[in-house]
Amino acid sequence: RRLSAGVNVTVTTAQLPTVSQIETFDREGYLVVEDALPANKVADLLAVIERLQERLLDSPHRRQVFGLDVRPVVTEDDAFLELMEWPSTFPLAVRLLGHWNLQLTTSHLIMVPPNPEQRNTGWHDDGGKPFFAVDGIRPFMSLKVGFFLTDLLAVDMGSLMMVPGSHRVSGRPAWDEGARDPKGAVELKVRAGSAVIFQQGVWHAGAPNLSEQTRTVLYYGYGTRLLRPIDYDTMPREILDKCTPIGRQLLGAKASHLGYYVPKEADVPLKAWYVERFGEAVRD
Repeated sequence: RRLSAGVNVTVTTAQLPTVSQIETFDREGYLVVEDALPANKVADLLAVIERLQERLLDSPHRRQVFGLDVRPVVTEDDAFLELMEWPSTFPLAVRLLGHWNLQLTTSHLIMVPPNPEQRNTGWHDDGGKPFFAVDGIRPFMSLKVGFFLTDLLAVDMGSLMMVPGSHRVSGRPAWDEGARDPKGAVELKVRAGSAVIFQQGVWHAGAPNLSEQTRTVLYYGYGTRLLRPIDYDTMPREILDKCTPIGRQLLGAKASHLGYYVPKEADVPLKAWYVERFGEAVRD
């Protein structure tokens, strides 16, 4: 396995992307954000997960085929809800998507225990099937932000693997006969508190956990409101009441009947936020 060649960004305040970061994301399909979460926030999230673990195991939306897999996770604790608009990743995600008519498509806790013989996810791209494409390449309509809560530098716990640039190529990446991973695959060795932002079309997988520790990561998906969310239909009122106006938009709230498709200003409080920072939308 090779270490990632992706861009690393140190973040201390609300992060707005540079031209170089946007170009790298467009080219490679992903961006590594170092120190996206401070150490105390990582510790708080791990403590919340430990406290909730028994209940999470009984969640109707969890899978336990291999490890703990819970979605949506924003409904489980305010600590998870807070990450939806986290200042070191949310502005990056919104600008990379290039629009303001957005929603949260998924929120996902994955805990991968030691198992050197099995991946928790095989090689795939995101976005659902079937999906329309142009010359075999699907349009960029969603991305994910992964927050890594365990340190993947010192021990071989496995991590997120990517094929850089695979979102720009039609079909599956190239494989050598008998190889476990496609050509050009990299494993993103990151510290606890790092985030990885990647678009739906880039091929990725979870590497096997060869250590004696559990790997923990949280994924937040964002995409156009023309898509249905992956893991919820409607959010409970008690969750929406905890949110900012932008947070309520992200969780499906709207002010008018056609608010998703022909939004008025009241449907998309993210629009004013976006225009103030980035000007008009860069993608239609």
